[in-house]
Amino acid sequence: MTYALMRTISVACVTLFLMGCGQNPAAPSTTEPASEPPTAQSAVINPPSMAVQIMDDGAVSGAGSSAVHDKLERGRVLYQRQCGACHSLDQNRVGPKHRGVIGRVSGDVSDYRYSRALQDLDLIWTVETLDAWLENPSQVAPGTAMGFRLRDADDRAAIIEYLGSVSPEP
Repeated sequence: MTYALMRTISVACVTLFLMGCGQNPAAPSTTEPASEPPTAQSAVINPPSMAVQIMDDGAVSGAGSSAVHDKLERGRVLYQRQCGACHSLDQNRVGPKHRGVIGRVSGDVSDYRYSRALQDLDLIWTVETLDAWLENPSQVAPGTAMGFRLRDADDRAAIIEYLGSVSPEP
């Protein structure tokens, strides 16, 4: 294989990867199903009478109201498309893992190396602090390495609600 062909293929792969960072959240997911079905884990959903479960891979399933299911599924899709290039629920990547983020002290994932801005930040991740963070991380923690901003308030709310649904019970 020639150098020019390898370079073209590499550029095409990077381009396709980056195109996924800002896809339309209303578009159907194109991810292939896992070879083994994921196991379910309990999730805290308000109101508690709605039986919705979050699978290990983050998929939403259950017998709750369709409105709750639809909102959580929208949050899951948005999370994967807007955050998934750098974050995952259970593995550190470019950014720290997110399962259990709500209620966590900022900069507190022990096996992740945070920027000085996050190491020095003294706050608890709540719905309100996550909303401000996603809207403008540099305003919350000047000097942060996170440059991504999510300006749409409904998208932020959907992602935060999804993260709350996959957070372990306190």
